[in-house]
Amino acid sequence: MNRREFTGKSVFALAGVCAAGIAGYFALNPEKFRTFSNVHRMGHCAPSIVQTLLDTYDIEDQLPVVLSGGMAGGIAGPDTECGVLTAPLMFLGIMDKRVENASDNLDLIAIAQSYITAFSKCNHTDKCNVIRNGGIHACRKVMYSFYDLFSSSISSPVIFSDETQKSYSYLSEIFDERKFHCAHNVLNNPGLKIPFNRTMLDTSWIFNGGIAMLNRTCGALAAGVIAISSATSKVEDSYSRVAKMNRMLRQKNNRAMDNEINNFNRAINLSDELGDWFRSEFGSTSCHDIWGYDFSKFSHAETYISSGCMMQCRYIAGRVAQKVSEMI
Repeated sequence: MNRREFTGKSVFALAGVCAAGIAGYFALNPEKFRTFSNVHRMGHCAPSIVQTLLDTYDIEDQLPVVLSGGMAGGIAGPDTECGVLTAPLMFLGIMDKRVENASDNLDLIAIAQSYITAFSKCNHTDKCNVIRNGGIHACRKVMYSFYDLFSSSISSPVIFSDETQKSYSYLSEIFDERKFHCAHNVLNNPGLKIPFNRTMLDTSWIFNGGIAMLNRTCGALAAGVIAISSATSKVEDSYSRVAKMNRMLRQKNNRAMDNEINNFNRAINLSDELGDWFRSEFGSTSCHDIWGYDFSKFSHAETYISSGCMMQCRYIAGRVAQKVSEMI
């Protein structure tokens, strides 16, 4: 056997070993394989993660994928939470059908907060722009590692302190009593000229209180993104189109995010526009920045209710509904 033949056979053997290794790895990690496949045919983080969870839990409904389209690239802009963070939170509302009464769902809030904490610790940030500074490979690393964090959060949710439990229970009871939900108040607002349905309400449930009561990105803004997605997203399902978009992204081609390049791009672009408008109108996308409260503290929860902030939040929800209708 000459050197060329030996080299050729060695390469084929090595390729076979690598292929077998990859196949074995995916066999032991089916969620990673599902994520890998969905990422390469959908292209964007949030819808790929939602589809992976739907596949894992044998749910045949792609509407949640459509609704998550605008969450990719951050909620209404890259300086907000990564789509790999928000997508599983949206899925929680689909998993658990008890979201009719918020007072009965502190367990979902606990799971959500556990996932947010685990995600932030694992990736050293929860912000889209920080993660994607590392390029496509950094984003994919975050996507491929999400499921273990999510499943462990379901099995071992955070245990609230007595004060936090009291504060969240108090707020939930008041919200139920007064029919207040910052996300739902956008989706069922008469000013929103987009029909809403149960899935939209389920996927937006956890955004109340600035994402799981954490005073993060405003729930009304998140609901606006879901509404935009419902009207402008279509499921992307093409490996070749996604490969083309990724090549353009690596080349820093500004056309990579054009609407016709990927079926989720229009929702992402409009969500960024909504975020710019929201910042201009209210000074920040953050619930904490707008009001200055920490809902884990009972005294803050009492002040939020007694000072009429809830009425102002209804106003913000109405403005978001109106703006989304103007944009679509």
